[in-house]
Amino acid sequence: MTWLSDTIQQCELSEKVEDYLLGRGLKESTIKSEGMITWAPPEEPSPDSDFARRYGPYGDRLKNMALCPVWSPKGIIIGFEARAIDQKFITDYRLPEAAWSPFWLGTRGAIEKIWAGGDVWIGEGLFDKAPLEWAVPETDAVLASVRAKLTRRHVEFLKRFCKGWVHMVYDRDESGRHGVLGYKDETGKYHWGALDALRQAGLKCRDITYQGGKDPGEIWDAGGIVAVRKAFPFN
Repeated sequence: MTWLSDTIQQCELSEKVEDYLLGRGLKESTIKSEGMITWAPPEEPSPDSDFARRYGPYGDRLKNMALCPVWSPKGIIIGFEARAIDQKFITDYRLPEAAWSPFWLGTRGAIEKIWAGGDVWIGEGLFDKAPLEWAVPETDAVLASVRAKLTRRHVEFLKRFCKGWVHMVYDRDESGRHGVLGYKDETGKYHWGALDALRQAGLKCRDITYQGGKDPGEIWDAGGIVAVRKAFPFN
């Protein structure tokens, strides 16, 4: 859908949103490489009825929100994650292309490191991914799966490109633990976790345990770079 891609690439990043992102742990280089912007309604309405239903024909419900494009491995925008900076509201939107491409936050900054043989660190969301970039080796890639679950497309991507280790850094709550380790539901049925799927695909993987907060973003908020590097002493 060229309308969405064109609109995103025509928008700029406001100083207010940039300050917010930097304060939450994002590096300037990441903001730039991922093409993060402040949404501004375009002159032409969206031809996508689903987008218009959710956000208005011009995306007015996204106005002034911080928006992170989601890129396919081939460099095509397949959706976005947007969040309000003055209230707790997050939304993600997926184009049809996302059905056959992995939906990661951080692909643009990570793909060359993955191809070069770097390890891959995976968090749940943008503000979990961002703090990890201050702690892991520069040669490693950091991605966010958006939710506490690796999809089949995520695993296929890692199986195809990742030559090193996959480090799972999901939240330390129930959904995060289930997403990594798997779980049995109330009927006794077992649901695979990320480690099950990655090992089945032949990938080297491990669960990263840490203290100082329920997720990397909370650790960042508590103590910035110092706290993150203490919790994740891998650099």
